[in-house]
Amino acid sequence: MRNYIYSFFNEETRLIESSLRILLGAVVGFLLLLCTSFIALSQTVNTKKERSVSYYKLSFENRTGDLTDTLFYNPQRLLVWSDFKAAPRATSSYSAAAFTGFGYTGKIRYSNDTAIIAIRLEVYFIKPFSWVHENSKNNYALAHEQRHFDITYLITERFKQRLLETDLDADYDSIIQYQYIQAYREMNRLQEKYDNETRHGLIESEQERWERQVKAWLDGIKD
Repeated sequence: MRNYIYSFFNEETRLIESSLRILLGAVVGFLLLLCTSFIALSQTVNTKKERSVSYYKLSFENRTGDLTDTLFYNPQRLLVWSDFKAAPRATSSYSAAAFTGFGYTGKIRYSNDTAIIAIRLEVYFIKPFSWVHENSKNNYALAHEQRHFDITYLITERFKQRLLETDLDADYDSIIQYQYIQAYREMNRLQEKYDNETRHGLIESEQERWERQVKAWLDGIKD
């Protein structure tokens, strides 16, 4: 059985100070190097068996539940202000920062001539990196941050759908990683578009429009 893991952080660059961004960049770079090395090493496993594979199948599950410092996306468990554990950024003109991201882990097993790739998607909110100014704790601002988390989840579901529509072959690792990077870029573009059009929630009419749009997108996700 082969295991692999891949993950990216999504820092909302409008809200993260340069020193933190540099630190996070270093952490992400190390994780990517570690993951890439592990994947390359694992490609030597089951080589002979993979050559006899005729079919590749995908299965997915979403990780749920909470860790001490991390929430995994659950539509029944919305964000609350107590989830924002970091100290507010005194120099920031913004009221809050929701630090979200997504990644995946995977296992592969074989059944006759079929490779079955089980992927667990992880959409997360990191408490110690998320913050809010005390005088900004209201339901309107919280809803704005929840939509950021929703958008991260939405992009993860689009990533899953693209994989389901893709014909996999023996190079499935590269195919999955490519789609993952594309999804990450799409997520950043959509998060930026959301904040630009709502002016970080300051334009109420635009915020309401995005509320409706995100809900429609989520309602349209295929099971």
